[in-house]
Amino acid sequence: MESIAKGEIAHYYKLRNYGNAKRASGENIDIVYASLYLKPNMKTAYLNGNVNYYFKTSAPVSQLHFDLRTELNVDSILHGAKKLFYVHDASHVLTITFTQVVPAFTLDSIRIFYQGSPDQSTRAFARNVTASGQIIATLSEPYGAHYWWPCRENLSDKIDSLDVRVTVDTMYKVASNGLLQSIITADTVHTYHWKHRYPIATYLVAFSASRYSVYSDYALLKSGKQLEILNYVFPYAEADARSKTPATIPIIKLYDSLFGAYPFEKEKYGHAQFTVGGGMEHQTMSFVGNFSFDLIAHELAHQWFGDKITCHTWPDLWLNESFATYCNLLCYDFLKPHNEWINFLKAFKSDVMSQTGGSVRAVDTSAGPLFEYRTTYQKGAMVLNQLRWLIGDKAFFEALKNYMAAPQLGYAFAKSADLQFYMEQASGMNLTDYFNDCIVGEGYPTHYINWKQEGRKVSIDITQYQSHPSVELYNTPLPILLKGVYKDTMLRIPINKAIESIEINLSFIVKELVFDPDEWILGKSVIHFPKNNSAKLINVYPNPTHNELTISLDNSDLIGWDIFEFTGKKVLSKKYEQLIQKGSIETLDLSLLARGHYVLNFNTPTGILTTPIVLY
Repeated sequence: MESIAKGEIAHYYKLRNYGNAKRASGENIDIVYASLYLKPNMKTAYLNGNVNYYFKTSAPVSQLHFDLRTELNVDSILHGAKKLFYVHDASHVLTITFTQVVPAFTLDSIRIFYQGSPDQSTRAFARNVTASGQIIATLSEPYGAHYWWPCRENLSDKIDSLDVRVTVDTMYKVASNGLLQSIITADTVHTYHWKHRYPIATYLVAFSASRYSVYSDYALLKSGKQLEILNYVFPYAEADARSKTPATIPIIKLYDSLFGAYPFEKEKYGHAQFTVGGGMEHQTMSFVGNFSFDLIAHELAHQWFGDKITCHTWPDLWLNESFATYCNLLCYDFLKPHNEWINFLKAFKSDVMSQTGGSVRAVDTSAGPLFEYRTTYQKGAMVLNQLRWLIGDKAFFEALKNYMAAPQLGYAFAKSADLQFYMEQASGMNLTDYFNDCIVGEGYPTHYINWKQEGRKVSIDITQYQSHPSVELYNTPLPILLKGVYKDTMLRIPINKAIESIEINLSFIVKELVFDPDEWILGKSVIHFPKNNSAKLINVYPNPTHNELTISLDNSDLIGWDIFEFTGKKVLSKKYEQLIQKGSIETLDLSLLARGHYVLNFNTPTGILTTPIVLY
C-alpha cells in the first residue's frame, strides 16, 4: 500500500502544475457519450486518435473547451459535416467555436481528430518494455487524461456512456473499461472494441496494450450473478498471477455484502498488469503492478469508493483513498486471523503518530500533497476505524450501504459532508466535531491516565493533550479495560473536557488498567498507578511557568523526577543521590525546554505522582 501511495504522489507532483493552471471549465453541457478511437505505435508511442462526443446543453452554447496537451496536434474538428474553428493555446486548453449558437436543452455532437507523440515525463501515457515485450498503458489520476486524449479534467461531469476502440498489431492484446465487444482483424492489425455503459469520471478511462496472456476467475455475488474477473497478465508472470488472482473472489464477496452490490455487475471486474509498482483503480479493470493480496484488496475497494462514488474535489480524495485503505484492513478483520488485523492497526497508528501534524483532508492541494501515505491513506483509515467504534458496527455499515445507495451520489460525486450526513442518519449522533477534529484537524491526542482502587471503588483521572493546536479537544469516548484475576470489565469513558474523572464500583480487585485493548482509538496513552492521593503531596508553582518551577514536598519524600512531552518522549530527568524528604523545597531549571505542554512525574517511595505543566 505504501508503494501505491509513493507512486501516486510522485505522479501527482509531475502533474500538479496543471492542477493549478487554467483548465477547461464544466460549462453548460453534460457529456452523455464518448467514443474514443486510438491507434498507438507500440514501438515509438506515436498516437493517432479521434473522439466523438455527444453532449446535452443546459443553456445556449457558442464555445466548448477541452483539455489537451499541445504535444498532440489537432487535425480537425467536425460538427456534423462542418469543420469548426478552434484555438489550441499554450495552457493546453482547446477552445472550439460553433458557427451558430447551440440552443439550450439540445443533444449535439462533435468529433475531434488529433495525433502526436504524448509527453512521457509522467505515467499518464507511458511506453515500456517488459520481459514479455512492449507495453503502452495509461494512468490519468489526477490530471493526466489530457496527456493522451481531448477531455475535460473535472470532477463535476461523468461521461454517461463510453466506447473505446484501440488498434494495434495482432501480437498485442488490449484491456480497457467495460465489456469486450469485438476484435476485428485487418491485415497485420486488429481493433479491440470495449463498451462501458456506466457513468465514468475522466481520470478512470484507460487502456493498456501488451503481449498479454488472458484468463478468467469467477465470483458468485450475493445477487446470484456470476461475475467474470478478467485477467490480462504478462506471460512470464502468468503462473504467479493464476495462483494469486483467485484471492479476488472472497474479497469481492465481502465488499458485496458490506457495502452493497458490486457497482458494475452487468459488466465485469478485472486486472491488467502494467509496469507501475502499485496500481490504479480504472473502472471495471484495475491496472496492477503485481498480484499481492493487499493490492488486489485496495484496488477492488475503489470500485465502490472512488469509481461508483467519486470525490467531488481533490481535497476530498480521502473519500477514495482512506476508504480503500480501510477496506484493506477490513479484509484482515473478516478474512484473516485476528492477530493480523490487530498488528496492522498497531503499525498504522505508529506510523500516523510518528509526526505531530497532518490532516486527512488535503485542504490546500497546491501546497500540501495529495496521496500522502501517512495522512490520506493511513490516518484516514484509522479515523474510519475509530468512527466505527464511536457509532458501532450496525450504524457504521448501515451508513455505508445507504451512502452507496444514495441516488444523488451513486455513479456521481460526493463531498465529506455527504458521508457525514449518512453516518449521522444511521447513528442518530451529531458528528460535526468528529469530522472537524479528525478529518480536517491535524494531529492526535495523548491521554494521561491515573487510577487507583479503594475497596470496591475505582477512581480514574484522564488528562488529554493534543499534538497539534488545530484541535482543542478530541471528544471520542475511550475504551478502558479493567482486568482482574478472574474477571474483566470494559468501560466506555466519555471525553467532554480536558480532564475527566470517573468513579465506578466493582465486585473484584483490578490488577491492571489497559487502554484501548482492541486498537480502536487513534491516540497515545500514559498510564500511572496508583492515582495521586486526594491530599496534596507535592505542591508545584508557578504553573504555567517560564523558566523555573518550584516544588514543595508537603507530604511526600522524593527520589527523582522525569519530564515528558505530550508524545510520551522523556526530555528531562533527575535522580537524587539522597532521598529528598518531605518539607523540602526544590527548584527545577526548565530553560532548555521549548514552550508547550509537558507532564512531570515525581518518583516517590510510594509510587509515581503526576502533574501537567505548561511552559510559556
